[in-house]
Amino acid sequence: MARLPIVSWIGNAAAVLVGGWGAVSRQAQAVGCSRQSACEHAEKVTAAVRAATGGGPLREQLQQQLRPQAAELAALKKRLAETTEFPPQEQQRFAAAATAMGLSYGQAGELLEIVVKKNVPAARRLAAG
Repeated sequence: MARLPIVSWIGNAAAVLVGGWGAVSRQAQAVGCSRQSACEHAEKVTAAVRAATGGGPLREQLQQQLRPQAAELAALKKRLAETTEFPPQEQQRFAAAATAMGLSYGQAGELLEIVVKKNVPAARRLAAG
């Protein structure tokens, strides 16, 4: 078990890794340990930080993964901008108007199916049957 708090270890690591002349001696004296202990703390803190961050992908790899997704998002936004909303209430109005114009209920239903299926993604059309 550590005799010094973890914050002291981090302070020791900072003194060792980025401190100027005499920083390690001052830090070690301030927390009550030797310069050698401060150097060991710096190694342990460095190893812990590497272990905590070492498994993840690099920033460039993440950006590479995002590029195709950004292109897909842009294409989907463009496609969405070109679509027309046709909610159920409008579909009912369409069917009523079609039957009022002389189309049979079945004919109106077929036209409605053509329009609605055109705007339904292929995956949902396949799943629906």
